Amino acid sequence: MGYSNTDESKACNDLKRASEQINQKWTLYLFFCVMTVTLASFQFGYNISVMNSPTDILKKFISEESFLFQDMNKSSEGNSSKYTESTVENIWTLINSLFVVGGMIGAFMSKYILDTLGRKGGILFHYIFSLSGSVLVAVSFYSSFPNLLIISRFLFGVQGGMSCSLIPTYLSEISPASLRGQTGVAHQLCLTIGILVAQILGFKEILGNQYLWHILLAMPLVPAVAGSLSLTFLFPETPKALLLTNSDPIAARKALQLLRKRVNVDLDMDEIQKEAKNSNQSQSVVSFGKLLTSAKLRWSLITSLVLQIAQQLCGINAVFFYSESIFRNSGIEDDYIQYAVLSTGVVNFITTVICVMIIDRLGRKPLLVFPMSVIIINFILLTTFLQFQSPDKVIIPFLNITLENGKIFSYLSIVCVIIFIICFAIGLGPIPFVYVTECFRQDARGAALAVCMFTNWVANLFLTLFFPSLALILKNYVFLIFAAIVLISLVVIIVKVPETKGRSVDEVIRKLNKEKYEYDNKEQLMISNAKA
Repeated sequence: MGYSNTDESKACNDLKRASEQINQKWTLYLFFCVMTVTLASFQFGYNISVMNSPTDILKKFISEESFLFQDMNKSSEGNSSKYTESTVENIWTLINSLFVVGGMIGAFMSKYILDTLGRKGGILFHYIFSLSGSVLVAVSFYSSFPNLLIISRFLFGVQGGMSCSLIPTYLSEISPASLRGQTGVAHQLCLTIGILVAQILGFKEILGNQYLWHILLAMPLVPAVAGSLSLTFLFPETPKALLLTNSDPIAARKALQLLRKRVNVDLDMDEIQKEAKNSNQSQSVVSFGKLLTSAKLRWSLITSLVLQIAQQLCGINAVFFYSESIFRNSGIEDDYIQYAVLSTGVVNFITTVICVMIIDRLGRKPLLVFPMSVIIINFILLTTFLQFQSPDKVIIPFLNITLENGKIFSYLSIVCVIIFIICFAIGLGPIPFVYVTECFRQDARGAALAVCMFTNWVANLFLTLFFPSLALILKNYVFLIFAAIVLISLVVIIVKVPETKGRSVDEVIRKLNKEKYEYDNKEQLMISNAKA
């Protein structure tokens, strides 16, 4: 008796759905494990935003307190403890740049950390940089020695760079396939929470003042201690690492039983064993050279890099750079600007929560394509509105319309800012981190994440160094550059990026390489059992 391909496909789909029904539920243990690990993501987001509110206070601290080479670049008043304004600005740029440089180094080191210390050990190791940075901030304040503040920003950057590789890897390897999207977005969600908390604590009424700024900047000490202790004593190494890297099936099975809250984890073990067979993880890991030259991994790497570059160069930093002036031009008083800026963090957080709920229903690709299409149109409109915003009479060319003032365009610019943040938080914000973990096998994942995160930080450094000059030259038209970058990225995504929801890594790689998926003997046996 024979079976048609349609019967086999239907049987396989039935089996796949049955497997998903077994694995799709969150367990309390898995939830707390995800929350514990993403404390590292929270610290990264916190450190991104924490320097914004006390900027003037920190510049004053740099200018007035003792510093290396304090006898150089003295101010015209002859006060040997003060720098000139231009020197302070250069030091401030150095501080921001060192955070990004630290991120680049941390991202590059992450592959070796994953290969030598494992997933859990790597996360515990990277907390050292948060702890050290927090201590240096406190010492810098009490000793009036700003040099330590600069070093602390570098160390916080290293932690952020490592977390972008370590956390998505750990999350992807502890979650079942049906929850992979939600657990992956948890990294971005906690990052946005960190940004939001830093904005709130940075209010001058709370910690963003000259007496308490050191507590504000040293706050990552708390989640670093809590995260390291919880992970050490309560949660295991990932089952994949235990089975494929440590060759410890007993420990892997025990970890799966804790995470899935059931005794029978044979299907989960079989899935990991299959990946081990295909990737030969037990023999070796993929080096940087092999990753960059492998024809089979070429499109996985190219599409992942496109997403990482698009995430940084889509204009998110430009929007936050302009947001304060946009709010001010709309008539918001200076004392309330900080609350208006806080609203952008709230929108970012709420939208990311929504993304967690819908990513495994709608898939990854739709959440990239549609929001990016909106971003392109949104940037064109934002450029137009910024050109016409003015407190004076405005004449709109071509339409022969005269307005008493252009304040309406300031309000419309605020709407565009909010729309962009929503589109970013639901697409380009979280999905690049999820995608890169879903299109590389265990043996190549460490190298791929290191290359992708390093590229992400290089793009970040490019913006940090050149965006102010670019904005000065192009002014409001700078958003058209970002619109063009998003358009090019969108074309690549539509043409080459496959949907990864519910697919194994092997299926995604074959899809990228336009290969027909062939079932191995074990899968054929499972199909036969499903038919029976």
